[in-house]
Amino acid sequence: MRPIALAVLVLAALAGCTTWQGPTEIAVPAGEYDRSVQVAVDTLNRLGYRCTVIDREAGVVDTDPLRAGSLVEPWRTDNASLSDAAANTVSPRRRQVRLSWTPVGAQLPLTEPATLSGPELPGSKAPSPRPDLASGALILKAIVSLEQQYTPGDRISTYSASLSSGYSEPRSTTEGPVDRATWTPVGRDEATEQRILGLIERSLGAAGGPGDKKP
Repeated sequence: MRPIALAVLVLAALAGCTTWQGPTEIAVPAGEYDRSVQVAVDTLNRLGYRCTVIDREAGVVDTDPLRAGSLVEPWRTDNASLSDAAANTVSPRRRQVRLSWTPVGAQLPLTEPATLSGPELPGSKAPSPRPDLASGALILKAIVSLEQQYTPGDRISTYSASLSSGYSEPRSTTEGPVDRATWTPVGRDEATEQRILGLIERSLGAAGGPGDKKP
């Protein structure tokens, strides 16, 4: 095993039990909607995300995908734990965030679909307008989609890097270079969701919440 890979695995093991703890949702009092949106956007910007959709009528904020920070980037603040940074060093990953505000009592129950087709990516559906957002209490939730980078044609060996190989597949003739880098969804990043909500809650000055604390 290569020394760098061994070091990464050791750091990941040491950091495996250290992660951010935060709320899974935030209660936004009536009349605080506009301020909560601004605080949420400012929080995402501080973490390095670029907000591409800020729809106050629908109660939705979407970001562009952000490549997750690695161990060689100690200045990055987007990871929820050191083990996340270690995983991003071994295999590049990126995150995309969606924040949604829903009137209290209007939340839809979560149901397990019969067929799993991967996480719903932020921005893949047009949000439905909610004209009642500014008049009552709201619930703020976050969905962070996690994607992993892979290169088509690479056959990675799980035993030794020297045994890795490549393969080719028939492709239609194209002009210019072909970008072989591809991203594929791997799930939701719930730890990052809690961290983002915890930071927003702390900035809003919400009382009685768990906040953005480490165990």
